[in-house]
Amino acid sequence: MLRLLILGLLFLPLTACRSSKKDGDVQKMQKKVAVEAKQVVAPAPPEPLAIPAVSGGRIGRDDPAWAAADGYRRSPSEYGQPDWDHVRVAAVTHLAISGRDLARNDAARGDFKTCAAAYVSAAARVRAVPLSSAAVTPVREVLAAGLERDGALCAALTTRTVPEPTGSSLSAMRLRYYALALRAEKGEDVREGARTLAVGVSAASEALDSPPGASASPAEKALWLARAWDDTVDPLVVSEAWGAWTLAERRRQMDALSAALTAIGSGETKALFQRPAAALIPQRAAWTTDEFAGNALPDPWVDVGGFGAPVVTPQPEYADAAAFRTLAERLATRWGTLREGEVPRAVRSEVAKLSDRPEGERYYQALALQNGAIRQLARKGHFFEALLVLLEQSPPSGLDWYAPNRQGALIGLEGRLRLLSGDKDATKRLQAAMTESESFLAFVQMCEELDKKAAGG
Repeated sequence: MLRLLILGLLFLPLTACRSSKKDGDVQKMQKKVAVEAKQVVAPAPPEPLAIPAVSGGRIGRDDPAWAAADGYRRSPSEYGQPDWDHVRVAAVTHLAISGRDLARNDAARGDFKTCAAAYVSAAARVRAVPLSSAAVTPVREVLAAGLERDGALCAALTTRTVPEPTGSSLSAMRLRYYALALRAEKGEDVREGARTLAVGVSAASEALDSPPGASASPAEKALWLARAWDDTVDPLVVSEAWGAWTLAERRRQMDALSAALTAIGSGETKALFQRPAAALIPQRAAWTTDEFAGNALPDPWVDVGGFGAPVVTPQPEYADAAAFRTLAERLATRWGTLREGEVPRAVRSEVAKLSDRPEGERYYQALALQNGAIRQLARKGHFFEALLVLLEQSPPSGLDWYAPNRQGALIGLEGRLRLLSGDKDATKRLQAAMTESESFLAFVQMCEELDKKAAGG
């Protein structure tokens, strides 16, 4: 039985770069992506296997069940979850993130009408997922409400207005900023308003409740993080940090909003809706042992894409964990010195050398090296190279199928990297990610109904 060890929240400080991002930096770094990635269609659902994939709360070095896995798993225990609702909520999260990226792709181009429609559609699809467990339903509500809130913003922007903000949350501060931006575009003097709002932004951290303690339940941690992430995320531009979400990301976004207010106060009137994202302090790539030797997470949105969720870390049993850490240290140091374009090939070569290791060991070590490389490349703005490393994780096989909706999450992260690379296929991949997530959810619904029938329910 697959069981994942809840380690709790990681609130580790992120280190900022020395220089600020200027308008247009992302566009200058964009490259045309020439990689064609085909969507993998999952085969017919397999029957539950008699051999448990994992036992004793840890992931063993090998298991015959993994070689037989070629599709979605048939029971929630195989996903390490107590019931199907806990499996569903992971896919709900993936659905919401890909829908948000689709909408922001339109917003970044100034097409607020299409953006609003995308947000509304994503919110409806998220709300349509049936959940009854009190442990996970609130997370779906937070995600859906956030999509609806930002959809209302984009709908208002089509008429050059902004919804009336309430409260002192960071998302409310953003609405006040956009209202100032509209006035500044009309030539109004908004200097006093910008100064007043800047003070409010500095105090916005008070609107966030204290993080739950170590003894809090996983449900409490998941809900707090979902709310914090939702309040922090930019509604118009894809600008999340790469890696696990931390409180440092909230501060990074607040500082960028303050910088945008300073620009408005000094008379800036161009590209004001994208200015907070443009003012973000870039992350610094960290070619360190911890970035490559840690226990990797099969959910790429949590491990790589900056979504706020409790860090649920599998505990693989390595024959020699110290030896892998030494290897990761050597590789991280070397990869950090490679020229642009060389890292994906180097990662592929090292992952291939792991092929003779027991599957449980090989899978998580390969994932750790690949996810570490994706994070560093993306932090440097090398989105095409990060995409090349990510594509090495597809199509899913073996242990991939024991992570809820891993296929949908991989396609979604691919879509984000294509979007940031300026690739025309980004929209198609994000749409494909949502379709895959809904296919997975349909499979879960079928399994739950079969379980009820088998139990005489």
